[in-house]
Amino acid sequence: MELKIEGLVKTYATGVRALDGISLTIPCGMFGLLGPNGAGKSTLMRILATLLEADAGRVTLGDVDVLADKDEVRKHLSYLPQDFGVYPKISALEMLGHLALLKG
Repeated sequence: MELKIEGLVKTYATGVRALDGISLTIPCGMFGLLGPNGAGKSTLMRILATLLEADAGRVTLGDVDVLADKDEVRKHLSYLPQDFGVYPKISALEMLGHLALLKG
């Protein structure tokens, strides 16, 4: 499925504008984001993974509106952050089992 991002904006309560009208199209496949700290990579990924609300813009994954139909997006999109921030002493397999149990 093609991922299309149009005019995506996110400003935090602190006034930091992490995304300022980001637009790009990503074809089907596996991709990564590269850039310096503070470039907006994590903010973009958290919005795409439906973990954070955008202030403006449009995102579609195929025919699915990512910003409006979060449950449908979660069926198709996976997100692996650099740091989970939870349970640092368990294995990856144990963590996946735990997350799968929580998800149902």
